[in-house]
Amino acid sequence: MKNSVLLLIAFCALLTADTLLVPSEYPSIQSAISAAQDGDTVLVSPGEYGGPIGFQGKNIVVMSAGGPENTLIRTFMDFHCVMFTGGEDSTAVLQGFTLRNQISDATSSGKQDPVDHGGGLYITNSSPTIRNNIIKDCLAGSGAGVYLQHSSMFMTDCTVYNNNAWAYGGGFFIGSSDENDPPCIIDCTITNNNSQDGGGLYIWGDTAVVINNNISDNYSDHNGGGIGISSTNVLLCGNYISGNDGGSGGGVFIGGAITTIIGNLIIENTAVYGGGVGEYSSGNICLENNTIAFNSATVRGGGLQSKNDSIFVTNSIIWGNNALIGSQIYLLAFADSTHAFIEYSNVEYGQDSIFLDTYATLYWGPGNIDIDPQFETGPLGDYHLSYISPCIDAGNPAYEYNDPEDPFNPGYALWPAMGLIRNDMGAFGGGAVNYWLTVEEEESSPPETMLVLKSFPNPFSSSCTVCYQLDEASQVNLSIFDLSGRLIEILVDEVVPAGMYSEYFDGSGLCSGMYLIRLVAGENTASRRCIIIRDN
Repeated sequence: MKNSVLLLIAFCALLTADTLLVPSEYPSIQSAISAAQDGDTVLVSPGEYGGPIGFQGKNIVVMSAGGPENTLIRTFMDFHCVMFTGGEDSTAVLQGFTLRNQISDATSSGKQDPVDHGGGLYITNSSPTIRNNIIKDCLAGSGAGVYLQHSSMFMTDCTVYNNNAWAYGGGFFIGSSDENDPPCIIDCTITNNNSQDGGGLYIWGDTAVVINNNISDNYSDHNGGGIGISSTNVLLCGNYISGNDGGSGGGVFIGGAITTIIGNLIIENTAVYGGGVGEYSSGNICLENNTIAFNSATVRGGGLQSKNDSIFVTNSIIWGNNALIGSQIYLLAFADSTHAFIEYSNVEYGQDSIFLDTYATLYWGPGNIDIDPQFETGPLGDYHLSYISPCIDAGNPAYEYNDPEDPFNPGYALWPAMGLIRNDMGAFGGGAVNYWLTVEEEESSPPETMLVLKSFPNPFSSSCTVCYQLDEASQVNLSIFDLSGRLIEILVDEVVPAGMYSEYFDGSGLCSGMYLIRLVAGENTASRRCIIIRDN
């Protein structure tokens, strides 16, 4: 009986949910929120609106009708733009706005002080959903773009840029949170933010998950140009971390224990110590399947500097980094011990590039190599492995490290991993591969469309058969491209009835390498990779 009553209440709530329109029904966003009830939607027309905005503990959706480029919430710099402080849960949603706490135009003697925390978003004791927003040009003491404390959050598809904090976290300050409900930042662009520590993000609290973000061109005076971590349990997975600058840890600074860093591109960052990664955690750090390349440090540890703890590096590429001492790795241990375990990794100059301090111990494990990784430019940037790379199928052979298998090519790795399913060294191998899928792969049609695309054999030396299936008649274009996007050949360009079809692809005149097969059928698309390998 109790469950029936609860279901009835929930059903009634759905029936009574309302959409409140701003400004046609309510003059301001805040007045609409004040009138709203849980489950309602506040729909905001394009325009500029004043802040601060508070959700008042209500689990409602506040969204724009015109997207963030056309809908601005602006406040002066001594206020937050939007606040979640009343225990809101994940059904409280902010979507489709630009947030900016504008600097006052008053004279210097009359200027308002910047808000201490959270110029754009201020979140305490709450767990909202934040999606498709732009947070820019905000100023605060910590967390100029986003400040979170004693809270969780799910943020996706947001852009956080050009924010400035004078203390911690130019883009984000992530404070204490529940380890069973960590703050998640996924598929966001975090760029051109500045602070004293943690230019892009400063993660101070208990736990956080940071997946598949572009974290680039951020700056900090001290630690962590891109990301600064002083937390007990952080996962960084599938991120592009590039062009950041910091005193220690240009790309990533780790000052907390049990940090796991998997499948990231950490490239072209700069620092005084630890160009790619600077690590001072006195804990256990795992670096798995990362590409740490062409970073620079003016003093120590071009790729990585580690101090006073145990660090485990596996299936990674550490290449092209430079520093005055320890071009690739510096193990700092002049007072307390440091232990580094390195296995199945490609380290330029091998052990000769690793500087061991007085109390540092290096365990040089199996599978390490020192061979040019043969980077090449591809759909995901400049750090793909060419088909002749020695890093392909060279990672740890244990099953748990395998690349995901391509469902259309059993026994072969799913692009952007290459070769067979044994782990590839670097960011495009192992379990993080799914976060690096190309745009073509992401656009592949859902299963219910029955738009199937396969090729076999794959790899092949001269020719292969391309098969596709349609569930309805469609205008079909089946084409072959190289990885630069250049059209190689059109196999089909006509209306095709529903059914299964095969086409012969002659690649005998092409160079060895990887190519993309792209199928467009009506409004649906699918893409697959194929590889040509020859002896000559």
